[in-house]
Amino acid sequence: MSTVDSGPKVSTTARCAARGLDLSLVFLLDVVLPHPAGVLLGLLYTLLQDAMWGGQSLGKRLLKLRVRNVETNAPCSLRESALRNSTIGVAFFFGIIPFWGWIILLLLGIPLFIMEVYLMKNKPRGERLGDLMAETRVVQE
Repeated sequence: MSTVDSGPKVSTTARCAARGLDLSLVFLLDVVLPHPAGVLLGLLYTLLQDAMWGGQSLGKRLLKLRVRNVETNAPCSLRESALRNSTIGVAFFFGIIPFWGWIILLLLGIPLFIMEVYLMKNKPRGERLGDLMAETRVVQE
């Protein structure tokens, strides 16, 4: 597999900050909209967020990051976004279940977050599990 070099590794701090902004939007949707509409819309955003604005979620757009395909350097597609965010989407899916779903979300989400940060810090290009599955890479604009 030949890859397109898209510059230096993006800092883990910037990527976590972008994710934090996106998660804030997801939790806002859950608080503002009636259950389960807020959770479902949040789940949809979580899965498709990196295909918006040419490879940028709201958080990535604000921090000037972009998700690109490692082969073609094209912005992240809907399919790639859904695949790269499916690990997080599975955890968020449990948010549909009142109370116990949020406990399951935390029990799945915290270890997933730790694993993702570990991979971002230790992989040479900073790929997390979702990037490896979708063959994508986050780059600084």
